[in-house]
Amino acid sequence: MSRRPTSLVIAAAAAVGAALAGCEPSAVPPGPSDASASPNASILPAPLATEPPDLVDGGAAADAGPRGAPADSAGRPVIPDAGGPPPESLRPSTPIAAEPVPFQTETPGVTLDAAFRWRDVPAPPRAPEVSADGLREAQKLTALTLKIDLTAAGRMRAELTGRAFPLPAHTELRARTDHYGTLIMWPYGTEYRVIPPGALRVVLGERRVDVTPLSAGTARPQGEGKRLGVTVRKLELTSSVAVVKLELGKVGEAGEGGMLLCRALVELGGVDPRTPVCQPGEVPLWAGYAWQEGGGIAFEVVALAKRTDLPASALLVPPPGVRHAPSGLPATPQGIFLSREELAAFRTAPLTLPPVRDPAVPGEGFVAVNPSDRPLYLLLDGIATVAVPAHGERYVIGPPRGRYLAQWRTFLGEKVAPPHPVEMPARLIYGSSGSSGGSAADAGAPDGGGDPR
Repeated sequence: MSRRPTSLVIAAAAAVGAALAGCEPSAVPPGPSDASASPNASILPAPLATEPPDLVDGGAAADAGPRGAPADSAGRPVIPDAGGPPPESLRPSTPIAAEPVPFQTETPGVTLDAAFRWRDVPAPPRAPEVSADGLREAQKLTALTLKIDLTAAGRMRAELTGRAFPLPAHTELRARTDHYGTLIMWPYGTEYRVIPPGALRVVLGERRVDVTPLSAGTARPQGEGKRLGVTVRKLELTSSVAVVKLELGKVGEAGEGGMLLCRALVELGGVDPRTPVCQPGEVPLWAGYAWQEGGGIAFEVVALAKRTDLPASALLVPPPGVRHAPSGLPATPQGIFLSREELAAFRTAPLTLPPVRDPAVPGEGFVAVNPSDRPLYLLLDGIATVAVPAHGERYVIGPPRGRYLAQWRTFLGEKVAPPHPVEMPARLIYGSSGSSGGSAADAGAPDGGGDPR
């Protein structure tokens, strides 16, 4: 498999970083941040670290032969470029020097439209009052969509465009090839937070910046295929956290940028981003996660455009004039994803139901109660309506009186409860087998593993 050299790009980036050492981003008024912390540190708890953990193979027993060595589709080992200094790991509370505004205004690369896909999402109930149009519009608004720019020079900007992420819409994840780790940019670029290697999964799963153990994993080639008209090589990576299936397409225009998206996706599955699986000129077009504790989620690129006109100044990591935030994350007010009017559109008319006599049940809408030690989402009729923090509750107004399907789940799908019918208004308690104003959504047993494709 041919690979484009990376040493010149990395060396140039390192030289720019050295020249700018000591420059601090200029201060701007701080934006809102959510510094609240779940009592559950992570799926695999570990203290904050300033260096990435040593690579630990997540494969078979020691007497099973060599492990953790990725291979191409023909089974040949993939060796990383040995030229130039290796990338540095970002430190959780240390700002990095702002990149200078480049002379050129445009740079080549690719733009991706992508989305995370939940598995085992229930279909809405069949009833005359169920509004297909209202549910369809709500599904568009809460889809887990992203717009991703990858540059040949080794920069990535991934904007969260859907409403239902744990971070607010228009939050950006940025990365560059001379550093391992990610920057989270507040919406509209007011602040950034350093996310060191090993913390990205916990940020998305629990809104915490805690480092969890990473492993080299075991890579197994799974043949070739096609996606979006691009030939892909298929790999399966096994770590102590997940089995990750990757489809990597050869897109030369992405250059070093495709490697950054690959690093982020393997890190999400507990694999150290230093893995040589991620190569220049390749773009992950699909990734499926089957968590070792059960459940799963998938990432899919749905459109790819080759570009020569990406705005270079909009892809700096970080740009000048953006304040470093040593703590907190972009705020998500109440974690309610749809307005009262958008929720009311789930039904064409309310049902006439017996009055609710439980004083804990509100007069309209519902209260979602999460007594567990990790954040949970509540879906109504398969639509993400609210994210409830650990040991917290949220009051949501909007759904008309009637019957719905409710389902609890974690964002990354490690826990997926079976859907249960409920009547509105209601008080819905995760793990409850009883009812307050309707049938509460029982937590049930977590969903099993398997391929989340």
